[in-house]
Parts: sequence; C-alpha cells; structure tokens
Amino acid sequence: MDQGGVFVSKRMEFEHQVISDFVARKMSRVQASELLGVRERSISRKARRLEIKGLASLVHGNKRRVPTNKISAAIKDEAMGLVQGRYYDFNMTHCLEILEKDHGLMTSYETFRRWCHEKHLVKRKKRRRGQVRRRRDRMDCEGLLLQLDGSPHRWNGNDEWCLIGAIDDATSKIPYAEFFPSENTLSCMKVIQKIIEKNGIPYSLYVDRAGWFGGQKRQNFAQFKRACEELNINVIFANSPQAKGRIERAWDTIQDRIIPEMRIRNIYRMTKANEYLQNEFLPNYWALNNTVVPRSLEVKYTKLPSGVDLNEIFCLKEYRTVKLDHTLSWNGALYKIDSPLAHSIARQEVEIRTYQNLKSKTFYAGRAIKLQKVEIHERVKDAA
Repeated sequence: MDQGGVFVSKRMEFEHQVISDFVARKMSRVQASELLGVRERSISRKARRLEIKGLASLVHGNKRRVPTNKISAAIKDEAMGLVQGRYYDFNMTHCLEILEKDHGLMTSYETFRRWCHEKHLVKRKKRRRGQVRRRRDRMDCEGLLLQLDGSPHRWNGNDEWCLIGAIDDATSKIPYAEFFPSENTLSCMKVIQKIIEKNGIPYSLYVDRAGWFGGQKRQNFAQFKRACEELNINVIFANSPQAKGRIERAWDTIQDRIIPEMRIRNIYRMTKANEYLQNEFLPNYWALNNTVVPRSLEVKYTKLPSGVDLNEIFCLKEYRTVKLDHTLSWNGALYKIDSPLAHSIARQEVEIRTYQNLKSKTFYAGRAIKLQKVEIHERVKDAA
C-alpha cells in the first residue's frame, strides 16, 4: 500500500494502530511495548514522531540508503569460501583471527558472525548459560492477545491426537479448542475460524516458531499467516516456550484432568472426546476455575465485516500457470480446463483453493472454473 509516496507494510500498519491506541489512551505504554517488542521509552518517542510527521515517521531514516562502510560481496564470498572449505570446525572468534592474520580479510566480529549464520556455518557451544526470564503481566483487555498452540499426546491412552486451541492472555479463557489427528495448517485455521465466528476478530496472535508455526516440518505456515493478514490479525512469534507459558501450563492442567475423566466415562473416540471437551470440560470446569477478570472491561475483538466468507479465507491458496494447451499441473497430476472459455487464458495464473474438508476449487479472475484430470492413457495418446 502506498500513501503519499510512503510504502506501508503490514508491520507498519500494525505499529501505527498500536501507537494510535496509545496516543488515544486506549492502551498503556507497557502493553504497547509488549506488542511491538520495543522498550517503553521508544513508545513515547514513536508517539511524538507520529504526531509531528504522521505515517511517514514509521519509515526508518536510513531506508534504501547504501551504507558507506559496506563490505564488497567479493570479500564476503572469499571469506565464506575459506570458512566452508578450510575452517569449518573453528569457532567464530578463532576463525576471524586466522582470516585477518593469514589472509588479510578485515571485518568486524558482528559482520562476520552474521555472514556465518546466513550460511549455517556456526560451531555451537556445548554449554550455554541460562537466560534471565522476567514475568510478564497479563494484557488488560480480552481479545488483545491470544496464545495459540497445539499439544500432541495420547489423549485416549492409545492413539496420539493433537489438541489445538487458544487462550486469552487477559482472562485465561479458552475461546475454542478441538482434538485433531495431527497438527497441520488447516486444523489451526479451523480453530481461528471458530473463534472469529464466536467472538470476533482478535487483535493479535502469539505463536511459537516450531512445527507448523514456521519450522521445517510443515511448510504451509505462510498460508496461515496470509489468512490472518487478510483479516488484519498480527502474528507475533515467541522466542521460547517460556514466552507463551500461559498456554503451556494450560496443556499440563488439561492433560492431568481430562485424560482420567475420559477414561472413567469410556470415551475413546475423537468425536466423543471433542463433545466432552467443548460441552462439559471447558464450560463447567475451565471457565469456572481457571479464568480471571481482566483489568479493563473493554473488548478488543472486532466484528467480522459483512459479506466476508471465512471459508474463502481460511483455506490453502496455490497458484498455477496455464500451459499453451490449457492444462496445468497440480499435486503430481495433469488437469485440463473443462469450463467453456470466451478467450484463451494460456500463460495466465489460476488460483486453486483447498478447503478444510479437503475439497478443492479453481478460480480465474475471481470466477470458478472446472478442471478435469487427464488420465495416463490420454496423455500417451496425445504424445503419439
């Protein structure tokens, strides 16, 4: 988005909203600093700059400027080539000393450290000192921050399911949780969709970096983040499990109580387990014994705009280019466009949406089109 020559990113929009709420006295300085991940004094400085310069104050002054002391790419490539080929088992301090002494490659430690991390050439220490962790106060308003996580466990004593849910940071309410066969992007999309249908759109989500939240096991997290951005939900990453301790402790409590309760009630199937969780355990135990009253009665959930179909947002969206013969490849198969076309759409891009029920639809220019799978014998015949 461009406003008067200023490129506005999603992060800048979120920062502008937080600072504006702080200026309007809708949010404390402590809350604003927690949401933006900066010091409290930085919030006051940003607020003064916003009042004077407006939206342009959020753009860093050095944006698009090339540093005068930037080291050339040739020096960087030479240094990384030596590290990768000869000094791969040296620690960074030792390696930098050798590069300066024997090869005349002069750079700062922080620059060299960044280069090594980019190439994954860092020799890890065997022991690390523990980090100092400080208790963080709850948010003031309900809906301001939801912690989202999944808990894989043998909930019925035999099969491993994953309980996915969210907890409100201000009240410890669990707006929605559900058992799933595994933790994947569509399952987590369903949880957030249920929360929005019940309460509204939350202000922000707090997630970790493991698994589907951005790790290597599942690569579809960008789909979840894209869906949140379409609804202006800011996604904040936790740097450690302790940072989202509220939901981690909730999983411990739920595991300790619901597993024996389901056992004595002979609940072993996922459908019955979800019914007991949502209709009995959460409203009759959790809501009565583990929630608190927020410091502010203001609710930060926002109403879903009319005409918005959440099913079209919380789905997987993939894009494919149409070939010259009006076919496209998807999921290891070849498909031909079966809908009547008024003109050729070769070399154009179509959107394939996979919904939570695993059914798919294809769209071109916002309109649905039909695809027909090309069977193997058809492809052999065409090739002949």
